[in-house]
Amino acid sequence: MNSDELKSIGLSTGLILINVALMAVIAVTPLSKITNLLFSVPIIGMVIFGAGLTGGRWLAKKGIKKDNTGLATAGTGLLQITYGVFGGGILALLPANLFPLALGLTAVITTAVAVGATLLVYLTGRSFRSWGKYSNYLFMAALGSGLVGSFFPPLMLLTFILVLIGFIVYLVYEIWRMKQRPGRVVMNGIGIYIAYMGVFVEILQIIVRMLAEE
Repeated sequence: MNSDELKSIGLSTGLILINVALMAVIAVTPLSKITNLLFSVPIIGMVIFGAGLTGGRWLAKKGIKKDNTGLATAGTGLLQITYGVFGGGILALLPANLFPLALGLTAVITTAVAVGATLLVYLTGRSFRSWGKYSNYLFMAALGSGLVGSFFPPLMLLTFILVLIGFIVYLVYEIWRMKQRPGRVVMNGIGIYIAYMGVFVEILQIIVRMLAEE
């Protein structure tokens, strides 16, 4: 990796740390109830949070392209709030003294996935251009199964798996894009941040469920 790629990773790491801290704060506030409220009908929660992520990503990247700091900041802020509220709602299912353990375990597993994705991109040297399209297909399939799962709950397991795989595939794609265009430091950093946090909140659901059952 060259210096620009390392800067992108540094930027994404900073955004990730801020977002994880925001989750912990939201988890002890009334805002944590928003997630459970929206996901009482799964497809509604999926659409609203999906819109938050899509809108935040669009605003952030448009702001960067147009050199509009306000727009880029607004987009990044929307992403932070969307992930923060979703993750905070999940974390709130645990007592506060277990927050560090849950977040720490989730960070270790998610980082291991990110390292694996990085090795896949940099050691194979293959093109992952189409993986961005594949991730979109997975997310659309997840919306479809989430719609049916809202009325047939057993199908929500498939929805969860599709979303998790979708974010992992998207993470590989964003790392590949960073390798292809290392000079676009901010754009790359935000892309990796979005993908990493997507994997993070999915893994967090597993960790919280495991800790809650103990």
